[in-house]
Amino acid sequence: MTLKFDFHAHIYTEEIADKLIGKMEAVYGVKRRHHATVDGVLASAANGGIDRVVILSIANRPEHIVYNDWYAKLGREYEAIIPFGSIHIENDPSELDRFPELGLKGFKIQPNAQRFYPDDPRMSPIYERAAKLGLIVVFHAGDEEGGVKGVFSQPKHYLDVIQGFPELTIVLAHFGGYQAWDDVGPLLGFENVYFDTAYLPGKIDDDLFVGLAGSIGYDRILFGTDFPFRDHKVEREYVERLFEEDARKFISDNPARLLGLEGERP
Repeated sequence: MTLKFDFHAHIYTEEIADKLIGKMEAVYGVKRRHHATVDGVLASAANGGIDRVVILSIANRPEHIVYNDWYAKLGREYEAIIPFGSIHIENDPSELDRFPELGLKGFKIQPNAQRFYPDDPRMSPIYERAAKLGLIVVFHAGDEEGGVKGVFSQPKHYLDVIQGFPELTIVLAHFGGYQAWDDVGPLLGFENVYFDTAYLPGKIDDDLFVGLAGSIGYDRILFGTDFPFRDHKVEREYVERLFEEDARKFISDNPARLLGLEGERP
């Protein structure tokens, strides 16, 4: 039996989880399915047969990198949690030097929340450092929910990053451009780029979902949920219904290879 992964989930400390998620619900019209806490994600993952969950954090402001230590601590305490850290365009790239020792596998950039374009030249030292350290960068790509335009995160803003940093491992969330899938074509076919399925079920036509997956290539796709706004069991069953045996590549084979966990068992 192989490990099963969710490559896209969010949790926060007990003190701030409800406040942060409540704000997102108000702004984007989304609705949480679970509490955005350690207990919440572990329960949902277990119910959905998911063994490992990649936890993504975002430094909306430079000082938010203080939470990198908290996420790292979760990774040490819970086998099921694979923690990613965060960094902001105004932070010194040397913050990334701590990541390997902390057990942080990479970081997420949410351009709309952080208010900068991913291809801003000021990000180059961060990308260079990440590539050198072998860190994975997950990007929010496309629009936001609730009809909110993703001004900073359209697919066109990623091409220069992909081409300019071929040694940087990149994951583009939401199949490379939430609600902007017609513009994803130029981002396909690069060896350093993967795409996740987070928040897609029910928001994209089944035929378009399958068609995009074929264009991306099944070996470049990672199963993601966008917990706490999605449920692990529901999302997994949806993907397995559409892709049958090939869903194993998204849920197990590809994330295990990317994270260096091939051969590990639950």
